[in-house]
Amino acid sequence: MNIEHNPELTSAEMGNLWNFYMANTMSHCIFEHFLTNVEDESIKQLIIESDTLCVLISNYVENIFKSEGIPLPKGFQPKEDVNKQAPRLFSDTYYLEYLEMMFRLGVIFYSITLPNTARLDIRNFVTKVINSSTNISNKITELMLKKGIYVRPPYIPTMNSPEIVAKQSFLNGFFGDKRRLLGVEISQLFANIQFNSVKTVLLIGFSQVAKSQDLRHYFIRGRECNLKQNAVLGKLLTQEDLPITMPTHYSISTSTESPFSDKLMLFHLTNLSSAKLRNFGDSIAVSPRHDIGSSFMRLIMETGNYAEDGTNLLIQNGWLEYPPHNVDRYKLAED
Repeated sequence: MNIEHNPELTSAEMGNLWNFYMANTMSHCIFEHFLTNVEDESIKQLIIESDTLCVLISNYVENIFKSEGIPLPKGFQPKEDVNKQAPRLFSDTYYLEYLEMMFRLGVIFYSITLPNTARLDIRNFVTKVINSSTNISNKITELMLKKGIYVRPPYIPTMNSPEIVAKQSFLNGFFGDKRRLLGVEISQLFANIQFNSVKTVLLIGFSQVAKSQDLRHYFIRGRECNLKQNAVLGKLLTQEDLPITMPTHYSISTSTESPFSDKLMLFHLTNLSSAKLRNFGDSIAVSPRHDIGSSFMRLIMETGNYAEDGTNLLIQNGWLEYPPHNVDRYKLAED
């Protein structure tokens, strides 16, 4: 039986590759600026390795789209979206925290695209990207541990023996007996607090350098939103005498000269809001206690509204590129 290995791209393949290009051209611009001022040699090598992977992915998508006759998005370019002469905004240790966050998101994103990819050449490439991303992620964690800045989730006592859930109070959160937090629930609360903390640093830095006053206000609002969300999630931990652990080994400069275009900064933070929505959804799926699910649902509504406002700002400024999409058959028939 003959199998066609390279048919036309499916909607999933086209859409995911388009997202790959947008995300990696953006990251390439960010790493280009980091590399102009990073001082720690071990962190510098990880940024170089990360940047090399971004360029590899972007070039792959460009070649695929050209061979398929698909218009390539503009994405982001160092000449337009990076000011290499601008002073640094963040410390070397924050660069490491930032890399850890981005590769955590990247490994998840690339992994969920693989099951919806049919073409073998693209599957093989995505598999290589997952392996490369995982390898770099491991190096980042190893360096953070070596430098003593890796923040571990809270510890809990070890169970003496396996236990069976006997009552439906296992699900309670608002009324009646409330069980203690599960390990996976603690993990999700911790991970979301960490994500918000690292993103908040970006929001603070970007708010002091954005040229647009609207963007500055939007970034400040995001910072306040993150702090409020961390208070909500942190309370669930402190109620059980568990520590709220946040990364603190970083500093933000007082520079008001932007290293990046307003377009790049807004796109980046809007995308991180989308990633946060996915994180919250995953947290609901593995958190049986009713009050935890309800808390994440409220945060999803708040984050969704914030992300929508960011998208509207992209549209108003003419910065939002249209992703691959289906055609309107009724409009074609009318024409």
